[in-house]
Amino acid sequence: MRLHRRSLGGLLLSLPFAAESARTAFAQDDAALSYYRQAKIDWRQAAGKSLTLAMNKHPFTESLLPLMPQFKSLTGISVDSLILPEDQYFPRLAADLSSQQGQFPVIMTGPMRNWEFVSADWILPLDDFLANPKMTDPAWYRIEDFYPALIAANRWDGKIGGGVGKGSLYSIPVMEESYILAYRKDLFDQYHIDVPTTLEGMADAARQVKKNAQIAGIVARGTPSIASMGTGFMSGLKSYTNGQWNELNDKMQADFDDPRSVKYTEMWVDMIRESGPPNWASMQWYDAKDAFASGQAGMIADCDFFAAGYEDPAASKVAGKVAYTTLPPGSEGKTYSGLWTWALGVNKAAKDKDAAWLFVQWATSQRTLLEATVSYRNYNPSRVSITNDPRVQKAMGSWGGGSYLPTVARNLETARVAWVPEPLRTRLGDTWARALHAIYFKRLSASDALKHASLEVDQVFKEAGVTAQ
Repeated sequence: MRLHRRSLGGLLLSLPFAAESARTAFAQDDAALSYYRQAKIDWRQAAGKSLTLAMNKHPFTESLLPLMPQFKSLTGISVDSLILPEDQYFPRLAADLSSQQGQFPVIMTGPMRNWEFVSADWILPLDDFLANPKMTDPAWYRIEDFYPALIAANRWDGKIGGGVGKGSLYSIPVMEESYILAYRKDLFDQYHIDVPTTLEGMADAARQVKKNAQIAGIVARGTPSIASMGTGFMSGLKSYTNGQWNELNDKMQADFDDPRSVKYTEMWVDMIRESGPPNWASMQWYDAKDAFASGQAGMIADCDFFAAGYEDPAASKVAGKVAYTTLPPGSEGKTYSGLWTWALGVNKAAKDKDAAWLFVQWATSQRTLLEATVSYRNYNPSRVSITNDPRVQKAMGSWGGGSYLPTVARNLETARVAWVPEPLRTRLGDTWARALHAIYFKRLSASDALKHASLEVDQVFKEAGVTAQ
């Protein structure tokens, strides 16, 4: 199957011919398809239907595209994909979901995004699909193989202010993401720089890297949007406050200007302004990742799975030179990373819901996710069996001289969904990010900028009627 380019605002991407050709034998080989045919369902019950996927530009997306010809061979369902950078993806997705046109039956989503979609009644709970023997063979699919924390993160009972891990399951996780500190061990050794164990130590390490190596001491996301907030910055803040601070208090009022938050934010922004790249304010996640991988920075506080790119000699100038550790802990000695998992869900307005679920089931099955990881580096795995596969262990076990897997394991002891559940998280995050810009460019003090952002969020919540339940 070829994914043909056709008009969807000029942005529909096609599967590269070389990648498609490389997978043709795998897709059509009866031995390969026999694994899926072990499931006691009719994979061809929606043959002749077509789906357009809405996908974020992401390593998971890149790992799935070469495998899609197999889905067509297995099911007779045709698939196209709209792939956009994150800052364009979610507005385009929201436009389709809110219009209820069902242009994108299968969507790439995740726990915190689901809060908005569920509150607006835009996406389907998946429990009925999982419980329907016509649609799912539970013994074959093995939902219990997914890490329990990732499944829990994608469940929500719809209650504002809580309820994560309860209620319906709205999406199936395809990878795991928590937040760690990657650093240039070769530079730290060469210039006798201590691995940071406090935020102050991280700022000092960044200064030393910039002074001695003449590159940015640290790189981080910086665009004035929510995409910059929930990763290294917010996880660092959670750790700095010993996991005792939330962006919203029990009354659902913004708490950005809590003294602990103000102090942390001052130190973080000062570190970025003093030792970060000059284009921090416009850096997307992939800009920050690529800058570190190309040797332009000494540290990056961001996604753990970015290590797959750093450790790839074909794509990275720092392969074999990086080590990993948790973000600096607070005074009680623990780090509190946020937790995210990209996941696949079904648009409630989808015209062919059964076809959409068959795709989600195929894409999140053990064999598909294993192939995506082993052949196309979809890290970190969302299924336990894939993490434990000897090929995956061999690859990941060597990262950072053996420092990667122990760091992620320590991280996941306390990692959790960092945000308070509510449907206006995106607007809250955007407002918070703009406050960091005001501080960075010295338009306002940290205290004033965060106070102003808190008042703005409170007004938005009041007008929208968002209250604790």
